[in-house]
Amino acid sequence: IRLERYHSELDPTAARVRQLGWAGAASVTGAAAATVSGAPTGVAILLVVGAPLLAFLLVEQQVATRSQAWQRRLFLELPIVSEQIGMLLSAGFSLGGALDRISSRGNGACARDLDRVGRRVRQGLSESEALREWAELAQVPAVSRLVGVLTLNRETGDLGRLIAEESRSIRREAHRELLAQLDRRAQQVWVPVTLATLLPGTLLLSVP
Repeated sequence: IRLERYHSELDPTAARVRQLGWAGAASVTGAAAATVSGAPTGVAILLVVGAPLLAFLLVEQQVATRSQAWQRRLFLELPIVSEQIGMLLSAGFSLGGALDRISSRGNGACARDLDRVGRRVRQGLSESEALREWAELAQVPAVSRLVGVLTLNRETGDLGRLIAEESRSIRREAHRELLAQLDRRAQQVWVPVTLATLLPGTLLLSVP
């Protein structure tokens, strides 16, 4: 799922083979290092066992990081993309036409995902099924909410207004998250300043 989420060129089998290859190379390197350095038994075991385990986990972490970065890109792009969908629908485009236009003219994460939605529709899925598949794959709450609105396409004639409201909601959520992130960074800045202030004071107090 994570590989498919960020459009990796590797399938699961190829990814695991690559992961095992790195682990095997790390094991050979660790064994060679232990032999050449004449390390004690405990250190040698750590090199032979720990090195491949570390290599295996690093590749796994790389996949997880790329997946999370893709989800972040989707979340940040979604307000603009949802506004574009609403404008195109209000201008008379069908839902499928609006999604195809955005996917063909954009180059971001949402555009690539919507291109996959279009391919799934051409393979036989309905627009609602393809959109729900996207939401399940993305696992981003904002995407799920937008898809929930888009699937009302055949049930309401005022879809553009609903999408505009959802776009404003997503934008507010992104704004709140940005403010929280700025607040955390501000607190992190004050930690070294506080330590730099308290340390000299403590030293002065400790001097008779």
